[in-house]
Amino acid sequence: MKISSTGLLGETGNLTNLILVDPNGVQYRSGTPVTFTLSTDRSVAVASPVAGTWTLKVDGLQGVDLPETINGNITVLTAAGTTNLNDIVGHPAEASIKMAVANRLVDGLSNGFRPDAPLTRIQLADYLLVGQGIRQLLPFSGARSFTDVSTPAEILLTESVVAKGAALRDRFNRASGVMLPTATGTFSPSGLVNRASLAYSLVQSLGFQEQALARNSQPLTVQVSGQTIPVDDAANVPAALRGYVSIALELNLINAYYSLSQGPYDQQPTLHATFKPAQNVSRADFAVIVSRTFSQYEAQTQPTAQASSNATALGTASASAMGVSKETVAYPNPAASTTTLSYYVAQEGPVSVEVYNTLGRKVQTLVSASEAAGGHQLQFDARSLARGTYLFRVKTGQSVSTTRLLVQ
Repeated sequence: MKISSTGLLGETGNLTNLILVDPNGVQYRSGTPVTFTLSTDRSVAVASPVAGTWTLKVDGLQGVDLPETINGNITVLTAAGTTNLNDIVGHPAEASIKMAVANRLVDGLSNGFRPDAPLTRIQLADYLLVGQGIRQLLPFSGARSFTDVSTPAEILLTESVVAKGAALRDRFNRASGVMLPTATGTFSPSGLVNRASLAYSLVQSLGFQEQALARNSQPLTVQVSGQTIPVDDAANVPAALRGYVSIALELNLINAYYSLSQGPYDQQPTLHATFKPAQNVSRADFAVIVSRTFSQYEAQTQPTAQASSNATALGTASASAMGVSKETVAYPNPAASTTTLSYYVAQEGPVSVEVYNTLGRKVQTLVSASEAAGGHQLQFDARSLARGTYLFRVKTGQSVSTTRLLVQ
């Protein structure tokens, strides 16, 4: 199930959470992305859904969201068949393994799938490259980062996953790789993958490094039925990975473990959550987790590519001939001081450019005049605005376009 939740005027994003409830009352949640202003899609994938009447709900984050009409699609995928996977029959993760294999997120081995075998680091590198949108990299210089890999295939895999800007979601090639070396010059291809390091790889693949690093110093919690619960073993999560675990829990990529305790005089039990960061991940575990990540990756809406021009007005020549974008864009975005708004006027006539906040109130009018056809730019000083999301609304005689600006 996939929905689009674009918020006010289709530009602000919304604090929504897609929830599917099966006939037995079990809930499957999309979570609310940390970049909800830019990531407007929500999706939930359920392996081997039970028969019966399902309920679909869209809730706000702790009851808070913007009113809007939400559209969505329901897709049913049926695997036509599998080979060399006889050892998964009857396994609790059988349906997820089939889903992951069918979507090319994971693969079997020469002697079956081996669902209960531990996932190795070289296998993780392979599956990240195949299914998580990772750039292939092999340095032209012939330089090698690791001394403990030797085959051409392993060299390609390891160089790709540790390279700066490895994730396709990292549009500007600024983020670290999606896997970390175990030591300088050492990859440890046969080493095992624990839950904390897998959280890092998946969140990094989704392009959320900045958000994860910002959370490293924050308490590690998990949301359960609108209740915020501290993770009891948060101290066992490496400090540099705490933000990644936080986002993995929030997006329902990796589950927490829950238990109840009740003292002799307590009227209600207390719910506890643990993450078990050092627990090794099995191949079946990975198939379950990566099938959740697959829907999140497909759901994330990339921000529009920014475009700008050196000229203030680009004349009446056609946009295609001049290479001028007809989109309304702001760059830089997010902005801490000034940003440049670029917009296109199809035909000479009256033009208005206005700034709105997320409550729909007009903050400022930037242009109210007749302008020539072509591309135009203006500088906007955002220093007087409070931090948050704002909308540029450009109205011409033929159309109305909007774009959002995040003020930091």
